[in-house]
Amino acid sequence: MKNNKRLLFSTTGFIGGMLGALLAELVPDFGKSLVPLVGYTSLWSAISGALITLGLFAAGEIYNRKPFSPAIYRKGLLAGLLAGAISGFVAQAVYSFQGEPSFFTQVVFRAFCWAIMGALLGLRLSTVVPNLGATRGILAGALGGFAGGLGFLIASSVLVEVLGRMFGLGILGAALGFAVVAIEEVFRAARLDVIWAPREVTAITLGAKPVYIGGGDDHIFIHGLPQHALGVVLENGKVQCIDSSTGKRSDLKEGSRIQIGKVEVVVHTKDQEVS
Repeated sequence: MKNNKRLLFSTTGFIGGMLGALLAELVPDFGKSLVPLVGYTSLWSAISGALITLGLFAAGEIYNRKPFSPAIYRKGLLAGLLAGAISGFVAQAVYSFQGEPSFFTQVVFRAFCWAIMGALLGLRLSTVVPNLGATRGILAGALGGFAGGLGFLIASSVLVEVLGRMFGLGILGAALGFAVVAIEEVFRAARLDVIWAPREVTAITLGAKPVYIGGGDDHIFIHGLPQHALGVVLENGKVQCIDSSTGKRSDLKEGSRIQIGKVEVVVHTKDQEVS
């Protein structure tokens, strides 16, 4: 599964959503008046969002075969807490001022609030998914959040309370994960295929920001190399490899290969399918 990026992100998003909903059940009921209710919903959504984001950050680390880094997961938790709290606050505050809930309020608006959370999470994920970009990250998050929000509403209405919320948030997390990967692939102009071993291939999107290869906090982690030993960038339609120690640039073309120990990196343009 770790070679299939869509399946990996969808699965970890689903698990994160399920665990987030379960953990959020520990939040005590603050009361039914406006301020306690808004506070309760914000905290519930913050916890749920944090676990979903943690799952998606974990997917990125697993897919890129990176060693465990506590800093990445702390960033994911903080981003999810903030996004969840904001979307929960907006949803409950507006919902509380409504009279008799309409279909729009019950379904479309609530799904839209999940889209807000998705957009914020997508923005944060764009900083760790190479060359996804803020705009595409927000778009992917919003689309995934809205679709997942509808799934959450359906699941929570047909299943019993806790199970419904768990399954619903699982759908939300899966939709977010799938949307981020799908949008990344749709707008991809070129990529690197990283061949770790036979039938162990991952793909990384190329763009204006270099994809770094090295033994530190790099997109492609190779043990024993210095941090940012090499960079591969797509500029003005050309793929170039940058030797960080000298600054020298070498042009790469379709099918160009870089061998680093047992790992091989292959350049592909958009007209080639992802392995």
